[in-house]
Amino acid sequence: MRFDKSCQARAPSAPDGPGVLRFTIFRGEAKKRKAAVSVAGRFCAVACFLRLGSAGLSRCPCYFSPMLERRIVVAVPARDEGAGVVATLRALAAQEGAPPFQTLLLVNNSRDDTAAQARAFARQMPGFRLQVEEVALPPREANVVGARRAALDWAAALAGSDGIIVSTDADTQAAPDWLAALVQPLCANRAVQASAGRILLRATERAALPEPVRRTYLLDTGYRDAASRLRARVLPDPFDPAPRHWQHFGASLALRVSAYRAVGGVPQVPCLEDLALVRALARADLPLRHTPRARVYTSARLCGRVPVGLSTQLGEWARGPQHWRVPGGAEVLRLAQAEAALRRSWQARRLAPKLTAQWLTSEAALGAALHAPRWGLALERAHEVREAEGRWQRTFAPIPVWDALQEVRALLSTLPEERPLTAEVCAP
Repeated sequence: MRFDKSCQARAPSAPDGPGVLRFTIFRGEAKKRKAAVSVAGRFCAVACFLRLGSAGLSRCPCYFSPMLERRIVVAVPARDEGAGVVATLRALAAQEGAPPFQTLLLVNNSRDDTAAQARAFARQMPGFRLQVEEVALPPREANVVGARRAALDWAAALAGSDGIIVSTDADTQAAPDWLAALVQPLCANRAVQASAGRILLRATERAALPEPVRRTYLLDTGYRDAASRLRARVLPDPFDPAPRHWQHFGASLALRVSAYRAVGGVPQVPCLEDLALVRALARADLPLRHTPRARVYTSARLCGRVPVGLSTQLGEWARGPQHWRVPGGAEVLRLAQAEAALRRSWQARRLAPKLTAQWLTSEAALGAALHAPRWGLALERAHEVREAEGRWQRTFAPIPVWDALQEVRALLSTLPEERPLTAEVCAP
């Protein structure tokens, strides 16, 4: 796509090759960035804003604020998503207030017209920077984990070492301000390495769910929100202050390419690759911000395509909220307090007298965790010890989600609001 002096978009006459739809960017990436500080670039940005408003400004390749001068690539893995991929792409094309970005749709091992639908949509939207790639992953990689890894690896190559990659799903539609809200923490604070947004069920599909599933979903959402707020008050995080949430999944996740490469990309796991990636970031002490303003709406299909995922969760909720058991308020509070005490001991490099009692573990095992070179690694090892020794599970039993929600809310009413915390508190 090229922009002339009147800011009219012109699409290229033909794709670069089979299965690929590429757009040429305004005189190349380097010249585009120089245009941000040139008089001509400013006039072009103003013209886009006057003609199209904030949406036009976000798409104008001449407009780059200093803190947003980096390449952003949204990666969307897709397989047999012809029925809904256009809705996903339309939502991305309608993003408002976001910095310029490119979308990579990686269609893998698909038997339907997903790629054709995407290319047809791109021809109707010349201002939308879309690259469609079709690949045939080998059998052992032809799954959700392999597709996510391939899409993010490709996106990282496109974005470059100082870029940002964003992950979402082909059955998910983003709110108009999703991308702007999701990348804002990364653009505003160089210390923040990743950002996770909220993931909600589409309203029409949620309403069509069986009543026990819908009710349990709503109760669980309220419980997770309350538990997250309780943890924030006991264990504040300078890089993830209130308001924050509890979700960090592949449908709404952004991270710096440098952070992605530092942890080796998407881990080799059989399922839940997004959670494994977030855990790898935590082990490396690469801060993640949970920003509640970034919202996407995903499918509520009960028959999923992965061994463990949202559809699995929805299936478990079919028995109703009385059968869905979660940690009670006392356990949530105790665990947050134990983590806070562990952080203080790790910073001091010594085992506090009451720490083993708080964690319900042996002194030797917990002491070994404190020798970890990074806080995230120490925390992970402490949890491994806690789960392996079994005393915690014998002390705290899960309870029905409704009861747990009431307990957490009662505890919240007794605790002060989250205290501001400086980054130095997390340093050894």
